[in-house]
Amino acid sequence: MSEEALARKRVAERAACNREKLQAGGWWHSIDLGDQVTPGVNTLEHLQTYWIDMRFPDDLRGKGVLDIGYWDGFFSFEAERHGAEVVAVDCWRPPNLFKAHVALNSKVEFREMSVYEVSRRKLGTFDIVLFLGVQYHLRHPLLGLERVCEVSSRPWWKWHF
Repeated sequence: MSEEALARKRVAERAACNREKLQAGGWWHSIDLGDQVTPGVNTLEHLQTYWIDMRFPDDLRGKGVLDIGYWDGFFSFEAERHGAEVVAVDCWRPPNLFKAHVALNSKVEFREMSVYEVSRRKLGTFDIVLFLGVQYHLRHPLLGLERVCEVSSRPWWKWHF
């Protein structure tokens, strides 16, 4: 079997495993609820490493964060845990998100809306805009990216990574 065929096989196997895990437990993100960690397809360690790799300041007090495509809400809750005021937007309302929201006594504000509806008029501006795992699902990805840039408090050319 060629290297390409082996790589495709590994990707297909991992996708099937993730689908099974998601269908069995229903959680995409593992979230520390204090007394338990949700059984997400993505482990808590993986998500925490991803958060660290994004190099956000540890103290986000006074910062506004918009999380577009929140799913179970790990990144929304993590930003809130670091002190941010968080608004989260997605095109659906997954039940696990609200279980975690209640368990964490969270103040994250959730809005059911399409990324195409995101605008300064509706939401204002944000210091940090998360747009994780969304763009490749969009029929009009450049329009989605335009909406994301519109609600950023800084123009994209002044972003620091």
